[in-house]
Amino acid sequence: MSRASSPTQDEPDPAPTQRQKWRLRYAVGDLVHYTEWTHEFATVENLYEQYRRGDYGHDVVIERRTEVRR
Repeated sequence: MSRASSPTQDEPDPAPTQRQKWRLRYAVGDLVHYTEWTHEFATVENLYEQYRRGDYGHDVVIERRTEVRR
């Protein structure tokens, strides 16, 4: 029977790091469009405000994706 080893001071922290990515989803007529995934939330937030206030798009949503890395 094997035992799991406990982490020592020489080993890195086993907790994963998380990084967020954002994109904008919006509809024009019956077509749904997506922007590229980006780490820059301010860029997506700016586009959201433009599309939300404009007459050409509807159903504007900011989507988030979390990347978990070890």
